[in-house]
Amino acid sequence: MKHKIIKRTGITRFRITFFILFFSAVNLFGQAEYVLANNPVYDFLERMETLHNIQRYNSLEIPKSRNEITIYLKEVINNRKKLDNADKKLLIDFEAEFELELYGTLKKSEKLIGGDHYNFLSQGEKYLYFVSDTSKEVNLFFNSVGASQAIYANYNEQGREISATVWQMQLQIRGSFFNKIGFFYRGGNGYIFGQREAALLKQELKYNYKYRNFGSFDMTTAGYLTADLGLVKVKFGRDRMNIGYGPVKAVLGNNAPIFDNLYLKMHYKSVEVSYFHGKLIGNTSYLNNTITGGSNVVQEKYIGYHRIGFNISDDFNIGAAEMIIYGGRSLDINYINPFILYKTAQNNNKDRDNSIVILDFNNKSIKGLKIYGLLFMDDIQVTKFGSPYWGNQFIYNVGFLSNNLYKIVPLDFQFEYIRIDPYVYTNRLPRNTFDNDGFGLASFMQPNSELFFAQLNYRFTNRLNLAASFSYYVHGANPLNPDGTIKKNVGGDLLSGHRSSDSRDAPFLDGDKEVTRMFSTKMVYQPFKDFFFEGRLQYKVQSLQKSINNKNLEIFLTMNFKL
Repeated sequence: MKHKIIKRTGITRFRITFFILFFSAVNLFGQAEYVLANNPVYDFLERMETLHNIQRYNSLEIPKSRNEITIYLKEVINNRKKLDNADKKLLIDFEAEFELELYGTLKKSEKLIGGDHYNFLSQGEKYLYFVSDTSKEVNLFFNSVGASQAIYANYNEQGREISATVWQMQLQIRGSFFNKIGFFYRGGNGYIFGQREAALLKQELKYNYKYRNFGSFDMTTAGYLTADLGLVKVKFGRDRMNIGYGPVKAVLGNNAPIFDNLYLKMHYKSVEVSYFHGKLIGNTSYLNNTITGGSNVVQEKYIGYHRIGFNISDDFNIGAAEMIIYGGRSLDINYINPFILYKTAQNNNKDRDNSIVILDFNNKSIKGLKIYGLLFMDDIQVTKFGSPYWGNQFIYNVGFLSNNLYKIVPLDFQFEYIRIDPYVYTNRLPRNTFDNDGFGLASFMQPNSELFFAQLNYRFTNRLNLAASFSYYVHGANPLNPDGTIKKNVGGDLLSGHRSSDSRDAPFLDGDKEVTRMFSTKMVYQPFKDFFFEGRLQYKVQSLQKSINNKNLEIFLTMNFKL
């Protein structure tokens, strides 16, 4: 009996020790929610990464949790003296935004409801309402976020001008319990005045179902439940995810609607594992019914992703990932498992799906210079390497970010090259195409194309930023018949996969050559915290198929604010 008592006591001590060690990585005042993918803190941290002010940061996968962001901000705070004046002031802004996680206080935060010193023009962090109870480890934050955007376009070759104004308002709620369990909700409505053609220059309106069918639109609802357990993070719900380096994402970008997913991330020392499995919108058809009036029929479609990454050193990391696209059936338990090779599972499933392999690296060994690359392998036939065989489908993505002049002038320079082989993203089975509701999951780029992109970013102050970019985009489009059907499939359309009657050779940039040159400039001014003015000008010169030539000027003037 005595021996049993000692044994149980040992087990109890082991359990206590385990939980202490497991949760020791959790910030005492940590928040489990994630930082939205468009938050400027990501650009700031990428610059800090390049300058060696933070270690082992990787911008490949966004968003990141507030706890993760806080860890890196603490590193920057310790290196505050190394920052230029603009970044020192920008760091003060982030210290206010992440004050609770960094310092366990809300002294720099103001609330409109129930607050006694709310000032819309102040430099503090603003909320509609918040409650923070450190004794019960409960934090709730409410924000009202609004935007007004004026859109103008001049089509010089056609002698036409179009314009529209977009108003939108949304409510954001986030909170955490016990510093480990969190949630987020976002929803709202918008109104449009002016011409529909101009409004559709705004990408998120192109895939907004309500606007496409009814004229008005609602904000894309996002919401999730998350648990941050230090070494393991879990998130379930709907949130925007970006995967890829540089401004133009080769894997997941902002081109398509967001989707619901189950997300998992594990990180221990130099090894990082990430995974998600999500629900996409497949091919849609309309089923007419004289009694009920008919309804849309949407084909089941899913996406899976997992990646293992290694921090070879503080300044160099590599990773290998797989993706799977499948549809026409319910959830496949093979792909829900994070710890299985998708390619093997696909073969076991009788080769019905679309598997993808991705390799990536991120190197900032030279202070002030970050070099990155990504290889996206959609399909591989080793025996056909070096030939124009249609089944060898790759994306080559390389680029660099330079902050080498940081001590002299607050100027960043970025260059990126992306080449997408014919038939990449496509599939012979339409249900397996790399799209969501007909929109490419990555970017505007089509298969059989390449992009050269260069950008200069000048930071006048922490409140004023100017960026100028130039892109040269070449696309080999499928030649079309007069009625719009495909005359020859050269692998240049995301939604047109290879058919048995198509040529087995697909030379790069074959077909009708289309060229787009675009100069873009953007200025962002923040007169006081959480109130932004943004002006963006785009000038495009296009030579498209069917001898169409365009010279388009597009101007976007935006005001964003947060209460």
